[in-house]
Amino acid sequence: MFLKNISKFISNYRYEQATVESITTVKAAFLDFFGVTYRGANEDASKIAFNTVEEIFSGNLNLNLKASVIGRNLKTDILSAGFLNGVSAHVLELDDGHRGAQIHLGSVIFPTALAISESFDLSGKEFLEGVIVGYEVGILLGKIVNPEHRNKGFHTTGTIGTFVAATVASKLLKLDDEQIMNALGLSGTQAAGLLESDHGGSMGKSLHVGKAVYNGIISAFLARNGFTGSATIFEGKEGFLNAMVHDENFNVDDFSFENVLKDIGKVRVRDIYFKKYPFCRHIHSSIDTALKLKASIGDEYDHIENIAVKTYDVAAEHNNFNPKNKEELKQSLPYAVAISLVVGEVTVDDIDQLIEYGLLDNYSTVDKVNSIKNLANRMIILSDDKLNELYPNKRPSNVIIKLDKAFRNGVFQNITLLPKGDFENPYKLSELIDKFKANNPLYDIRNLTVIDSIEEYSMKYVVQKLNE
Repeated sequence: MFLKNISKFISNYRYEQATVESITTVKAAFLDFFGVTYRGANEDASKIAFNTVEEIFSGNLNLNLKASVIGRNLKTDILSAGFLNGVSAHVLELDDGHRGAQIHLGSVIFPTALAISESFDLSGKEFLEGVIVGYEVGILLGKIVNPEHRNKGFHTTGTIGTFVAATVASKLLKLDDEQIMNALGLSGTQAAGLLESDHGGSMGKSLHVGKAVYNGIISAFLARNGFTGSATIFEGKEGFLNAMVHDENFNVDDFSFENVLKDIGKVRVRDIYFKKYPFCRHIHSSIDTALKLKASIGDEYDHIENIAVKTYDVAAEHNNFNPKNKEELKQSLPYAVAISLVVGEVTVDDIDQLIEYGLLDNYSTVDKVNSIKNLANRMIILSDDKLNELYPNKRPSNVIIKLDKAFRNGVFQNITLLPKGDFENPYKLSELIDKFKANNPLYDIRNLTVIDSIEEYSMKYVVQKLNE
């Protein structure tokens, strides 16, 4: 059975098997996660989630096993901490991901790993073991189900993310093979997350992550206590693949699980990407291209007559020309390109300020805001067949700008095949630290040095140090 083999990998994996490259990448991902989550705790969705959990538990948080809520300077039960940190980790649209698996992994893995590692006072090495198997299994499963799963309207971070959280929790709780298989089976029947939440301008997208963490943790604890789950939840007749991935013509017997399992253990953590801009990843190539063009045009953006963005199908679907709230804005390719041409590289603070100045309103007195709106109205988004053929191995975007006669009457264009932050086009660690500081200017970044030697400490100490 497929999950039986996955379970064996999870239980047998050891820190000593990890490459230096994997350890280095995971530490960078942890740093990035903490910065994004620390700032994300201040967003409306995170505040609402926190208040709701507090309301449900009526302030009765005096439990034996406690875990920290990042950015809140308090501890609560494992499930609530995992859920809340999951919401905060994803709400900014700045968390890491994997191109082929089409999933945000760090925002699921780290809240799960931190909640359990801190509560049980596990070592840094044990923490890293759980994190690495989480990335491994998440990438493997995400690549199996996509792009079909995403094309059916499912948000992989919520669905496969539930398996990932169960993987991490099972490893850190030291479950045996049978218990891990039960945990994965239980997580699979709870897997949920619809892309309509993403593109409908709601807070549901970050809820997917919080729930994936919550469901994965509770699955592992249930399995630990003898609760059983279906061993065939993934490949069974009415399992995940048949119900949520393939159409009625799919025959599971034609699918080679043997070939898939040959890849298990070949850790691909290095392949994750990091994000710089608070927009959907499918928009980032267009942003990078727009920034290249801005380097030539400068502040003469009012001389732009029209803009054409040619990209692949999935990116072209992000064609909201009239975003009504922050969630819709993060999914709007026209506005992301227009903002980049006017403002340049934007931070979360820049976005908040533009919204305050009327970016999402019908009227604004701020010139830059009106310039952004005008550029968005002069833009067309086109799905290009040749660029679509490059997806998902590439995420290309070609931006073409036509200028008026007063500014050379020229045509400027450029193309980006892979956005900044992918393995082939990586960020330096110093750039991730700059991102951290930009999002958390009051945070004492000297506390982050504990991550460099995390193997030497208990996770209670690491969390305490990070929260100072």
